[in-house]
Amino acid sequence: MPCRLRKITVYETKSRFYIIGCDSTGSRYNVLKIDRVDPKALITGEPEYDYTREEILELLSTISDGSSVVYKSSSKKGSKSGLVERATNAFGILGVVRFVEGYYLIIITRAVAVATLGYHPVYKIVEVAMIPIAMDGISSSSEEQKYVKLFQSVDLSTDFYFSYSYDLSRTFQDNALRSNWDNNGHRKLEADDRFVWNSFLLEPLRKNLISERWFIEIVHGYVRQEYIFLPVGRISLTIIGRRSTKYAGTRFLKRGANPSGNVANYVETEQIVWDMASSGNVANGRFSSFVQMRGSVPMRWSQDPSTRGVVGKPLILIDNHEPHAQTAASHFREIRNKYGNPIIIMNLIKRNEKRRHEGVLHTQFLKNIEYLNQFLDSDEKLCYLSFDVARCNKAANAMPSINVLNVMEDLSMKSVLKNGWFQSFPLNEALKTSPREGFETLDVQYSKDGRFIIQHGICRTNCVDCLDRTNVAQFVIAKVALGCQLCAMGILDEPSLSLQSEVCRLLEDMFDEHGDTMALQYAGSQLVHSIKTYKKTAAFQERRRDVFQTLSRYYSNTFNDWDKQMAINLFLGVFRPKITSLKNLWDLTTDYNLHFPYPLKIRTDYCAWILTEKELDELVFLEYNENENQDGYVEIRSIEIEGRRGSEGSEYRTLQFSSDEDFRDYHKTYEFTSLDDRIGRLFSIENRAIQVDGINQEPTSHAQFLKLWKTTETKEKESKKPAKKEKEEKESDDEDDDEGISTQWSDVVEAQQEWYDLVNQPGNIASTKTPISIVKKDIVPSRSRAKRSLLSTGLQFAKDIYHLDHLKTQPDERRYYEKYAITAFKCNVRDWESVKPTLLSEFKINPELEARRPTFFTADDCYRSEQPDVSGNSERFYTKSDNPLTTQCSNRDYETFSKYMEAP
Repeated sequence: MPCRLRKITVYETKSRFYIIGCDSTGSRYNVLKIDRVDPKALITGEPEYDYTREEILELLSTISDGSSVVYKSSSKKGSKSGLVERATNAFGILGVVRFVEGYYLIIITRAVAVATLGYHPVYKIVEVAMIPIAMDGISSSSEEQKYVKLFQSVDLSTDFYFSYSYDLSRTFQDNALRSNWDNNGHRKLEADDRFVWNSFLLEPLRKNLISERWFIEIVHGYVRQEYIFLPVGRISLTIIGRRSTKYAGTRFLKRGANPSGNVANYVETEQIVWDMASSGNVANGRFSSFVQMRGSVPMRWSQDPSTRGVVGKPLILIDNHEPHAQTAASHFREIRNKYGNPIIIMNLIKRNEKRRHEGVLHTQFLKNIEYLNQFLDSDEKLCYLSFDVARCNKAANAMPSINVLNVMEDLSMKSVLKNGWFQSFPLNEALKTSPREGFETLDVQYSKDGRFIIQHGICRTNCVDCLDRTNVAQFVIAKVALGCQLCAMGILDEPSLSLQSEVCRLLEDMFDEHGDTMALQYAGSQLVHSIKTYKKTAAFQERRRDVFQTLSRYYSNTFNDWDKQMAINLFLGVFRPKITSLKNLWDLTTDYNLHFPYPLKIRTDYCAWILTEKELDELVFLEYNENENQDGYVEIRSIEIEGRRGSEGSEYRTLQFSSDEDFRDYHKTYEFTSLDDRIGRLFSIENRAIQVDGINQEPTSHAQFLKLWKTTETKEKESKKPAKKEKEEKESDDEDDDEGISTQWSDVVEAQQEWYDLVNQPGNIASTKTPISIVKKDIVPSRSRAKRSLLSTGLQFAKDIYHLDHLKTQPDERRYYEKYAITAFKCNVRDWESVKPTLLSEFKINPELEARRPTFFTADDCYRSEQPDVSGNSERFYTKSDNPLTTQCSNRDYETFSKYMEAP
């Protein structure tokens, strides 16, 4: 089967590059050729033939006219004929890129293994090489050199990961469900472009139909694996954080979401537990995983750093008040299609402030959720939960029972039990016959074949930056999920993990590092408030650390963010020189038009927002016939998933794997394994692992360690500290409110009715006897959604419009209305197009009439839209920018642009 090439060697001649790659066994070789004659054209060739080592040596000898290979280190360029070796034993090709002049080849020259998921090693990039394909090397053009320098400012040796046989861009559950376990675990490796950071670099090679075996798809984020040794066995705990490529950027320059629903600072965090005594094969081993995500508030909002003056926070501005919440709808539609239901939203934004700042976001976000929930069934509604971390943390000083971590743990447990988790082994029968008290509300769902227990839905956490408070919340959720995973494995009796245990300390250290990594990538500094801040431990050290990180973040946001944002836009292909714009990247005053292109329009239905544009086009409308079609539902045809470009129609070019190959590559059954290497590997694992007698075993107390923990005396001293110190401790980037401490529960936690309806439902763990088949990953909506009349959802407003709850109607009138409600909106395509309003502007309403129902939005609703007041200067600026070619371009530039548009 075609699998990835492991060792890459690059040879150079005056007219061509020869790239030789071999598989993990070293017995099968392949060749890739790249011409250098025309530097602005990428001309490649790949023989669909597998070579032996002898054939490769003969080929190289033929190319070099019988002479030996010339190494670059021992000869000057062009001084001798033959081959020049540019790279040896490279790990793979990251792609090619072109700026203004010729192409550059990017390869991974050094990498180290940082984790192992079953039979699949995960590598971290240490060093890359950027080789110019042009015969004369790097162009002397200052413009070209500036682009090269900007591109190389993206440090690929920091937090970029890949795997040869495991798809890091997808969750463990996705990878397990995409494999055919009835056919030896056969699978095709097709990555999710949302988390692949070199998709743009691989695009030119894929257009040339180069085999996927040459490529390495990298993920940006965080990977760490730790081992826990117990008397009864050994387990590994792996944390993976994936950063999205869609709407990626830095803190103040990327806020909210773009029209497609891609949010800023979107990170998918996964924790994977593996019983190392079991097989590394997913189908036969004991694996468990849990996924959660963070992301900015999915609305059109921003913060301009220039509005904060010398110190302080920039103002939060709502850039676009959307009456139909289309941005939020696009975001949650993608989440539903990817993760399923229920979607639990944990909003950590402050609600009550003396100086209104974050509350603006909270109010608008809640309105969006309430609007979207109107069109969903009760079992599909978005579950919204607001938790004011700052107020709860301050209230804990007066009332120790209201502790941030304790309150959050209770909320997290309810959330985890409703989402469930993935595990590759069946539930213990003891859990069904004698259910644990903590699993009373657990909902268990199975894959279609009944082989795996799967996670359904996800918990989405956010604050303003999605950094400090969000990381603390995700740690608590991960702690609760880990307790449930270990209980399901039979390692814990109850799904409860002690906060003071050695295992929880390890998890806390991993999430602190995870949070620091994400904060450095997004905000330019480590976390301002770590988990220890809310544990009330190491108060003095944490306070000084917080101040230092606040200053570091301020400096990065002020001076470094724009250069960093330009580099990200260039690396991801958001900006393409001379294609996206005739101006250079550094000459653009803003990248707004790159992420919000003018022609982009979202044409989804404002009622049936859960359906994509493609699904709406696939609707089949039925002619209403009361005898044949009494319900008059709208049916939805199946939609086939299109294959990825460059992988269609050729099995040779598609990556394929099986369980036998995974086992062979992991244990290297094709060669004699060195005993010393094997023992050394086991020793390294032993040295890294923590050894405990039980999961909830607490660490040994030492005198030096106890100084970091608060005691009764330290608490009394802190209560008497001077007001100057109290004021100094309040000055931080994230917790600078001075509102009074409130001990009311409603000021700390606010939840919608959908949350209470969800968490109060009894679980199904005790009654689950046979697997429940669900289709969570399909694009086609579930049958409960497909058999719902789209416009009938809008009739729920009629209850409020006509006050049916308050009017005393006659039975005949009631039956007449019910008949109307059932039949009025069953129509054919022609009636649908002519009657149904799809845009707000199509409503024809007398402006003198008042709105007939209360609205969630102050400016407008689905019956009326008020045009905002626009100044004359703004209107003239918009008119001028609407036709930029005639007002901003010279005749010479316009002629150049016209030739470019006419070129094929």
